[in-house]
Amino acid sequence: MRPPLALLAAAALLACVRLPLTEPQPNPTAREGAWGAERARFTRSGKIYDGLATNAFVSAVYEPAEVREARVDRLATWRALTAPEREALLASERADAARYEEFLVSLFTTDRADNDLDTRRSIWHVALVVPGGGEVLPEKIELQRIDANVRELYPNVGDFDAVYRVRFPKQPEPLVGRPFTLRLAGARGRVDLDYGAPPQATR
Repeated sequence: MRPPLALLAAAALLACVRLPLTEPQPNPTAREGAWGAERARFTRSGKIYDGLATNAFVSAVYEPAEVREARVDRLATWRALTAPEREALLASERADAARYEEFLVSLFTTDRADNDLDTRRSIWHVALVVPGGGEVLPEKIELQRIDANVRELYPNVGDFDAVYRVRFPKQPEPLVGRPFTLRLAGARGRVDLDYGAPPQATR
């Protein structure tokens, strides 16, 4: 039995229909342009081992004014912000950059109870170590919600990481161009993220 002509015509019509081609999203990606370059420049990572086992993996992005400005530009493109919206966001970021030395820190611990940077009784001692200036303690550590923007902006954030904004008091002299260290230390071990050394590839 032959199929009805109407079915044949419908099949022919569907064969001619082409799905619209769309570019992969987000566009541009987080690894492209000024944002990709600045983020990579100020990213450091390290592991804390217990013998051959890993107790913790930490990755940090230092965010001075130039990093913040590149991030605003990337978000403005992705979100199609108007010029006034972009300028308002940029003004807010510049104000924070003038007040804090800020890091976005992603932390994975094999024991989830150890992932507690934002608690008053955290097992971790977090410090900014500046040669000639000693240790500087954080003014504020806040747990961040990991939304689509965070995941796309920071490819170094793992699926099982907790993400924190770690803010230190603004230093008298700019940190950019000087060696400094972000340190996490505790009973599980210690990691020094060295910003005097060139960045290494992240996971």
